[in-house]
Amino acid sequence: MTKFRFFSILSVIVLFLTLIFTYPNFNNKLPNWWRYVFPANKINLGLDLKGGIFIVLGINEEKIKPIILNEEIKRVKDLLINKNILIRNAYVSELELKIEFFDNQSLSDANKLLTKNFTTSNEDENKILSIDIDESMYLEKKEILLKQVKDILNNRIDQFGVVESSIQIASNDRIIVQIPGVGESQRSRIIDIISKTALLEFKPVIQESKTKQLILSKYGNEKINNEFLIYEHEVEKDNKNYLVTKKTTELFGTSLSDAFVAYDQLNRPYIAFSLDSKGTEIFSKMTSDNIGNKIAIVLDGKVKSAPVVQEQIFGRGSITGNYTFEQASDLSIILKSGSLPIPISIMQEKTIGPSLGQASIDRGKMTMIVASILIFIFMFIYYKKLGLVCDLALIFNIFSIFGLLSLFGVTLTFPGIAGLVLTLGMAVDGNIIIYERIREEIIKGKEKLLAIEVGFEKSLSTILDANITTLIASFCLFLLGDGPIKGFALTLSIGIFSTIFSNVIFTRVITKILIKEEVND
Repeated sequence: MTKFRFFSILSVIVLFLTLIFTYPNFNNKLPNWWRYVFPANKINLGLDLKGGIFIVLGINEEKIKPIILNEEIKRVKDLLINKNILIRNAYVSELELKIEFFDNQSLSDANKLLTKNFTTSNEDENKILSIDIDESMYLEKKEILLKQVKDILNNRIDQFGVVESSIQIASNDRIIVQIPGVGESQRSRIIDIISKTALLEFKPVIQESKTKQLILSKYGNEKINNEFLIYEHEVEKDNKNYLVTKKTTELFGTSLSDAFVAYDQLNRPYIAFSLDSKGTEIFSKMTSDNIGNKIAIVLDGKVKSAPVVQEQIFGRGSITGNYTFEQASDLSIILKSGSLPIPISIMQEKTIGPSLGQASIDRGKMTMIVASILIFIFMFIYYKKLGLVCDLALIFNIFSIFGLLSLFGVTLTFPGIAGLVLTLGMAVDGNIIIYERIREEIIKGKEKLLAIEVGFEKSLSTILDANITTLIASFCLFLLGDGPIKGFALTLSIGIFSTIFSNVIFTRVITKILIKEEVND
């Protein structure tokens, strides 16, 4: 197979695939079989084009620090217990973990084990081992927690039915959430879904009373603060009880395998849930030990329900309350996606109206149309028939770019449109380099077909050099930039790949076809 034949077949295949990838943008009702044969992704419009919600979430350093340190001390304790080293006490002091032992031998054994991964120091007289948590380890743990928050928020928003959302970690303590196409009516629901920590706990009720004073007089402030918690539980409107539970529990929402909306006999919605194997084992023991007593179901520090256990329950349960369908649905989404490992707060929130987005779309369309027309006219006037080839190559390039954007489901922003316009100019630049090379070869006396072949071969290195250096710059922008800059870099990178193919292969095929016809005539 000759090189020309191979390039011709490749151009036809790419054109066919481009049309396939682009088609879902023009048909919202694709046949069912389409998704099994071809990609069904389409270009999504960003917040600046479509309007929607922009939210900046932040974390409180004072709250996240004890979470990280307590998780670390739990890991150290588990490690020591697994090695049969007895611990008397363990606590946190600033960025330092303190482990107290019963004897010096246990202290020595623990020190040998932990010095492999930590910087430690001994207090032999007090039998205390101090473990330093350096700043780099702390920042690494915080980054892991932020990524977990990002993934959980993605799950929550996806289950809500929003498919074009963008969630990005902006710095070491910020998360930016952009949800295009969401109006004011859905704003409060989405903010509620995003901002809830959703820490679900199952706790047996030890004591119940109408007044808090009775509980405090029985247990005392010190015992309540150290071992127990008092929860306020609204049984009915203006009717509250106070429940006492232990501070800690073995069963959390992390053991949920599913949560969904169900209805009782009076058609009132509630949340039904099922547990995984480990959760089922804990829950069945908890319910068998508390038959006739209440188990408090606590969400983010508030008792949602406290049913009386009638019999041993295994892997299923329910959370009842005076819920509307929307409230029950949103709560089931939050529970199913899991609780956030750290509390977050909304630092900035704004709703962008669709009028701004439509204005941006209109400006973007007009910019691309005007730029394309001017380029087409210039190339045709200056290069005649070769200019027509360049115009065809530009049309092919535009379709290829939109096909790739659709294939990857890219979210197009206004800076992204700027990247596309810049790509058109770069594509023409490549064609001009090729045509000037061809002119030089014809002036030297070469036949047209040979001049075309030589012109394309000699232009290849120049085109690749120019585009690869631009690609490196856009790659750096994508890595180091944020938000709109990433959108610009992504569309520019896709445009560069498409431009190289259009200049080096498609333009070559069309040019040789036209010149062959001219020679034959």
